[in-house]
Amino acid sequence: MRNYFIIHGTFGHNKENWFPWLENKLIKKGEVFNLNYPTPENQSFESWSKVLDKYKDKITSETVFICHSIGCIFLIKYCIFNKIKIDKAIFVSGCNNYYFDPKFDEINKDMYTDRISEFKNYCDNVICFYSKDDPYIKFNQLQIFAHSVYAIHKIYEHAGHFNEKAGYKKFEDILPYIFSK
Repeated sequence: MRNYFIIHGTFGHNKENWFPWLENKLIKKGEVFNLNYPTPENQSFESWSKVLDKYKDKITSETVFICHSIGCIFLIKYCIFNKIKIDKAIFVSGCNNYYFDPKFDEINKDMYTDRISEFKNYCDNVICFYSKDDPYIKFNQLQIFAHSVYAIHKIYEHAGHFNEKAGYKKFEDILPYIFSK
């Protein structure tokens, strides 16, 4: 049976944006893990890994991850370092190493990896949602990220960072990609 993990980004938490709405949609389809990760204080790959490690036995080849912002590269690095194969990764506004504001890069620096292309060994189904007007990440960096993970690209003109500020308390468009085989 499929299960689902939702991972938020830097300065975020699991009860913001479209995450609670999505959790309610997914609960009807399987077990859902909408976890909270430490940020920005104590944010590191190690501290986030400790949160996810508690649920590692739930991650299978049928698991679907839905990640936002820095949560995307965290999952990639986590799968590579732990040699964990998953069914599907849906990345929303993901990048590997560039934000408009250097404070984000400073906080996120140990999330980044130069081994990103290895993710294809751990996940065959990758979809990236990103917007041309993301206020935090340059469009070309979003594209580079999506290409580097061999993803299906879903590009929006005016979705910002797909957060509440951009009007995203719900995210209906993501559902068909989550539920498709």
